[in-house]
Order: sequence, then structure tokens, then C-alpha cells
Amino acid sequence: MSHMRTVFLALGVIAVASACEKDAGPFLAPEESIAYVRYVHAVPDTGATDWRPIDAVINSPPAFGLNFRGFTPYQAMGAGARRIRIFTTSTNINITSVPIVDTTITFNADTYYTLLWTGFARAGQTPADRLMLIQDNIPDVPAGQVSLRVVNVGLDLASSVDVFATAATTTPLPASPLLSVAAGAVSSYLQQTPGPLALQLTTTGTRTPILAQVLAPPGQAGDPTLNLNAVGGSTMGGSAFTAFVFRRAVPGSTAPAGFTAPGIVYIIDKNPPR
Repeated sequence: MSHMRTVFLALGVIAVASACEKDAGPFLAPEESIAYVRYVHAVPDTGATDWRPIDAVINSPPAFGLNFRGFTPYQAMGAGARRIRIFTTSTNINITSVPIVDTTITFNADTYYTLLWTGFARAGQTPADRLMLIQDNIPDVPAGQVSLRVVNVGLDLASSVDVFATAATTTPLPASPLLSVAAGAVSSYLQQTPGPLALQLTTTGTRTPILAQVLAPPGQAGDPTLNLNAVGGSTMGGSAFTAFVFRRAVPGSTAPAGFTAPGIVYIIDKNPPR
């Protein structure tokens, strides 16, 4: 009996030793090529939508219930050619199974993008809806500056707008605009001194009427003692942000009824250092 126990123990030691010899060490997940993408809904005749990359499970960020003038933060997107669909948000399977957008877009690794859905979705309207891919070349911003750019999704009354920078929406317009931006165009980043900032828009070459005037978010300083990071804004040096100029919502459509005039939505591109 003692002899048999010795044999079994010896075999066990051999088996363990063999298993250890085959162990190549820890197994690490393969590194993925990643881009960074945020979605922006700029179609004024359509309401809430669901966005889905459908060709992979991982690194395929969805968005649910994204409404006109809504946006997501940057999310990790697997690089390469990606098939993306947009659906009307609904609990009716006959609606949610039919995409209103179905396209393939290529994303480069280690690159930031804004995927902007713009135009009109209703049949016969011009321009027709499309996905516009904007490469976000976000600058390194000095601590004593903020960087701002403007994306003109298209206004109802003008194809091009003058953008005036003031300290408040009630401040009279300065002598000259900060920049002019054509419909569908993306301006370069401009550096500004940190401080309260409101953008006021007019038709290019005019000073009245004011088409839209919106105060930029001021941002907030970080607090290391509370483990709080700084939040970007016009008063926070080192920030970068984009002002998206939107059309008004189409009356009678499923877009939110409250957007009865052109508007501006600010999206933070880069927060300042902590």
C-alpha cells in the first residue's frame, strides 16, 4: 500500500512539473488599433436616433436616443473600415430593424474624429442627409490661452456667417468679426485669452440681425485633494473647444420643437491639465 502511494505521488510530481514546463507565462490581450470618435446629430427634421457599428463587438461604441443637437463624448473605435448604421429610436421592431443610414467609414489609428450627421432626412429635401467625418487635429494649448474653432452645420438664413466674440451676449458687437465660416465648413483653431466668451452670429457682411448668441461654458478648475480633474471652458487656460452652429428644427418634424431658431452648441475637445 505504501508502495502504491509512492508511485501515485511520483506521477503527480511529474505531471505538475510537465505542466509547469509548458507554461509560457502570463497571456496578454493583443493590442488593438484604436481611433477616437464622437457622434453629433445635426439633422433638423429627425428626432432621437440609435447609432451602431455593426461589424464588430469590441471597440464599437453605440449611442442610444441621440437627438438633434445632441452629441457623445469621444469613445474608442476600432481603426480601419467600419460599417455604421443609424436607426430611428423606437420600441417597434418594424422601425428599429430598418436603418436610415448604412455606410462604411475608415478611421485611422490614434486619431480623433467627429462623425457629424447633417442635411435633411426627409425625401426630396436639399441637401440630403449624409455623414461628415471631421478629423479633429486638437492643438496643444498653452496654459495662458484657450483654443476655439467653429463648425457651421448650416443656418436657415445664410450660407456663411460672421462670428463675433464678446464677453457676454448683451455686449455690443466689436468692429470686426473673429472669423467667417461658410456652410458646411470647419474653421481652424484660434487662440484666445481665457475669460468669459459669447459668440454672436450674423449673415456674413452684416451686423444685424443677430442670428444666434450663446455664452460658452466657463469650465472649472480641478481639485487634486478631492481627485477632481479640471473641466475645459473659456476661462480655463489649456482648454480647446468647438462651437457647432446648428439650423433650427423643421416645424412639424420629430426633431425637438423647442429649437425654433439657429443655435450654437459648445463641445469641449480638450480639458486643461489637472
